[in-house]
Amino acid sequence: MRPAKQRGAIRRRTTRVLCGAATAGIVLSTLGLAGAISPASAATHLSGQTVYNVENAGYVASGRSFRFVSTTLTVAPRIVPKDNDGFVAIGISASCPGECGPPDAWIYVQPGGGPDSVTYQGFTNAGMFKVSPHAGDQLTVSVYYDRQGHNYFTATDLTQHTTQTIRGTLPGGMRPVYDHAELDAAVSGEVAPPLADTRLWQFAGTRLTTYTGVHGSLQGPWQLTKLVKTTDGTSAGAVVDSPSGLSNGGADFGIWLRALPLAYTHAFAGYANSGGPFRYIATTLTVPAPQEPPANGGSVQISLIHNGGPTPRPNANIGVLPGGGPGSISYAANAGLGTFTLSPDVGDQLTVAIYYDQHGHYQFTATDLTQNTTQTVTVNALYADQMPLNSAQVTGVINNDAAVSPPATSSCGSSPAPAPPPTAAPTAASLAPGPPPRRSTPPTAPPPGRS
Repeated sequence: MRPAKQRGAIRRRTTRVLCGAATAGIVLSTLGLAGAISPASAATHLSGQTVYNVENAGYVASGRSFRFVSTTLTVAPRIVPKDNDGFVAIGISASCPGECGPPDAWIYVQPGGGPDSVTYQGFTNAGMFKVSPHAGDQLTVSVYYDRQGHNYFTATDLTQHTTQTIRGTLPGGMRPVYDHAELDAAVSGEVAPPLADTRLWQFAGTRLTTYTGVHGSLQGPWQLTKLVKTTDGTSAGAVVDSPSGLSNGGADFGIWLRALPLAYTHAFAGYANSGGPFRYIATTLTVPAPQEPPANGGSVQISLIHNGGPTPRPNANIGVLPGGGPGSISYAANAGLGTFTLSPDVGDQLTVAIYYDQHGHYQFTATDLTQNTTQTVTVNALYADQMPLNSAQVTGVINNDAAVSPPATSSCGSSPAPAPPPTAAPTAASLAPGPPPRRSTPPTAPPPGRS
């Protein structure tokens, strides 16, 4: 897909829509927002799916009608070339079956900041914010639908203490059902992978509100879908960029440009440092739920080993099984193996560490930070005095022969651009829930009649 060609088509669509657009109200003031959404209440996450595509990485909430979405971004420097975009989009959108142009409302933020780096696009209006953030600024953006025919786009630079709200009026008494809320980054075309995973954008304090006033983060209570960009738009392709897991109750996440693996194995996925010699490795993890089916494995392992040369070679490992419970944390070395007495629950924060004292002993330690329990086991370090521990590893362990691959779903958020919007107000039937529509890219120049 050639980004420039696609943008040209979208500019023509924007111009055509603006011919019948109502005038938008614009307000520029110092920081001071009224009517803030109250903090999200506790919510239950409804498991969704991962959708692979060739452009977008992020999250899509669905299964409810959304009137509000908000997040705070750290304005990122430009990492990918401008021709590959790299912008962030947040918005709400309606869906409809077949070829159609349902209403939507989006805010886009370009990396690097500066004038015209924050833009908006509604069903009948589009343009630039006057807010001009710098790279590193904290920028809160939100889209609000008042259910009375108006969309409100707000951008607030928390660092510079400026804010702007733009109102757009929907035509013909339209009352859309915005049944998707999306936060993502768009990286189009081919991008050279970095040497190490590199964060493109950081999202914080994400909040959503439904038509009925239910507040929540991305965790719900609604369906959540993860968007992952791969080289061919399927799960078989190499991951180009993808979102991190959710934190802070589902309100925070990052989008990362992924490095290609330097080595391929039958069972391990993770990171290994070589050289050393190493005497200590530790990590803190969140105990995950059991895998379905259990044969997928999915355990975590940290290791200090000697890589290369004759056998036997020194090695020390701690393994953590998904699902928690008794016997879920184990240790192993050349001189023996066993299990820790700790019994973590799913969701517990667990720190595991291996220490080689350089006097013939390993110390294996597991600490459940949630339950405030810890245990250290000492085991003889055979062969470590003869061969240096030249590899430190943190990996996931999956049995490729037994694992069931995730569904190779694709095209969410990256299907071909929809037909131009209808000239008449859509009917209730045309706005029935369906797959999320393909949104357009941000305007690259002010539309006619708007400065």
